[in-house]
Amino acid sequence: MFQDDDKNKNSGNADAPKPAAAHHPVHHKEEEDDIEGLLTICKELDLPPLNLSKYKIQPDIIKLIPEELARTYKVIPIAKSGNTLTIAISDPFDIVAIDSIKTASRSDIHLVISSGYQITKSIEEYYSAFSLEEAKTAKKTGVTEEEVRVETIGAEDIDAEKMKELSQRAQIVELVDDLISAAVNQRASDIHIEPFPDVLRVRYRIDGILQERAAQVDRKYEAAIIARIKIMSKLDITQRRLPQDGRISVQLGPKEIDLRISILPLVTGEKVVMRILEKGGLQVDLEKLGFSAYAFEAFKSASSRPHGMIIITGPTGSGKSTTLYAILNRLNNVTRNIITIEDPVEYQMKGITQIQVKPDIGLNFASVLRAVLRQNPDICMVGEIRDYETVDIAIKSALTGHLILSTLHTNDAPSAIVRLMNMGVEPFLISSTLTLIAAQRLCRKVCTKCKYPYEVSVETLTGMPKGFSAPKATMYKGKGCSVCSGTGYFGRVAIVEAMAIDDTLRHMILKKESLTKIRDYALSQGMKTLREDALEKCLAGDISLDEALRVTPEG
Repeated sequence: MFQDDDKNKNSGNADAPKPAAAHHPVHHKEEEDDIEGLLTICKELDLPPLNLSKYKIQPDIIKLIPEELARTYKVIPIAKSGNTLTIAISDPFDIVAIDSIKTASRSDIHLVISSGYQITKSIEEYYSAFSLEEAKTAKKTGVTEEEVRVETIGAEDIDAEKMKELSQRAQIVELVDDLISAAVNQRASDIHIEPFPDVLRVRYRIDGILQERAAQVDRKYEAAIIARIKIMSKLDITQRRLPQDGRISVQLGPKEIDLRISILPLVTGEKVVMRILEKGGLQVDLEKLGFSAYAFEAFKSASSRPHGMIIITGPTGSGKSTTLYAILNRLNNVTRNIITIEDPVEYQMKGITQIQVKPDIGLNFASVLRAVLRQNPDICMVGEIRDYETVDIAIKSALTGHLILSTLHTNDAPSAIVRLMNMGVEPFLISSTLTLIAAQRLCRKVCTKCKYPYEVSVETLTGMPKGFSAPKATMYKGKGCSVCSGTGYFGRVAIVEAMAIDDTLRHMILKKESLTKIRDYALSQGMKTLREDALEKCLAGDISLDEALRVTPEG
């Protein structure tokens, strides 16, 4: 990957950099500090540094990387052989820079290490001469490069090659990188890029709520930005009439980020939604998810059994996958064969076999689960139960000695029983396999830096915790500060309605008792409704009353 000084001089390549006349440069304090850091990197990689002052870089090589990109990432091209471009860089670990240069130059990248001081000096020397020559050419034609760029990006009927070229320009690469890095820094879970007649609206989903980005993007950059995202996620940039899904992996400082890309054609253009998944950033400790004591014990007991079925219910974005991963993390050891079937695999866990379904080739949940059962698993996680075939195989697996974890879309825990019956599952199979049903939501936490207490009259509130009889309760709000970006909220906590299935409930399911009777019995055994669990967290100062009422249904 790295090329040292001697190899460069002896390569015999016609395009290789030519040694300049020997001279003795003056070493400034900035250069001395830079060289010290450079020598540390070179020592770590066991490679010699390259002295740029001894080379003469050809003008046609300089043209291969735009000046803005060279200045942004402090790199400079020095040679090209075939499709391999050799660049001098001060930080060989900057993956974002290397990827951006590779995309912009459409070449394989070969790295040599040089000091940042020398690279900056070379950029000033070579690009100044290059820019002067380009300015002369533009003056002759009567059109500036900036005018050409803006006019072309704004064109609607742009061909694929032109679109690809535009997407690789420095300002577009930097703009897309900035959108992603800003979203990560603001703890966003999703980025929404939406075309409107006069602007390209960008919104970040932070703590479950969409927030408009302060600085919007001019609509004329739409084609180039979307093309850039498509190229990064290896999608077809010429396809604008059908939805596309892709994936991008990027390194932002110490963070490894996975981006799941969804592109949807609209009347006004193409909408892009990027789901941000931080590798290693998942909270997978069941003890730290904020469950009530009853819910935690219910999960602990059900997951300790050698067989049975645990179902988590809730809408999209309610933290179901996180809870399932937390259970798997608790059960994961060398004595168990754990296999997951997901769409998509959101986080990779060491020691667990993870499979991603591909419905377009017939690799759906049902077919994969059928194959997985021949792999002698102890525990299976099925990302979602969507049809009778999948639930039928899952329930029969639970009957034959496997622990099955999965999710459903229902409003509360008892409703999952009716949902399974409506899918065609016999009551005796449900009663024989289910060990736990839990409904879940995510509530935004009150910012600890700016929260303050206030009193609320509870006479109109339903679902207050058992034993609370005072006419007023102390609850908390956030004023809004720099930490929470003025929202009053920072982070999220799970609200859970956990219904452990005991012998009485099994008998009630078998007799097809009403949901009301099933719910009443579960409540008598210690189950808390979503509203009750939320209001308990309000009294504890974790969430606000407004958030509890927004997220949870009455009851």
